[in-house]
Amino acid sequence: MALTTTVPLLISQQFDSEVVLANYQNGVYYNLDGGAAQIWLGLKANRTVEEIGSALAAATAGDVPSITQQVQAFVGRMLAEGLIADGTPDARAETWTPVLAGAFTAPEFQRFDNLRELLLMDPVHDAGDEGWPLRETQEKTQEKTQDTT
Repeated sequence: MALTTTVPLLISQQFDSEVVLANYQNGVYYNLDGGAAQIWLGLKANRTVEEIGSALAAATAGDVPSITQQVQAFVGRMLAEGLIADGTPDARAETWTPVLAGAFTAPEFQRFDNLRELLLMDPVHDAGDEGWPLRETQEKTQEKTQDTT
């Protein structure tokens, strides 16, 4: 199966050994560290699950079938979460070599939705004389709803 990290309204940024993803469609952001970040970077470099599993096993002196199985399971969770998609990847981008210290541990991502309101705001339309962001109070929102009924 061909996978792509090019997902609408999803941005990623690498900070040292971790990757942060922000989904501007649903307002959720994620932190990937260790093996999870390396799997994301491998997918971003258009590597297959098998290539990523082999590279991670070589970097950590781990068992190729076991690590590949964990990579596949993690990729399944990323697909379900909408962080990657089935699709035709671009031509192989950059070279990718995993950077991991120690033994391979099961990859996980941390999911956060505490900034959902801010990530979903529209800075062009949610601005007023006071600046951005323009947040209506619950009372004003209820008043508008009552006025339209």
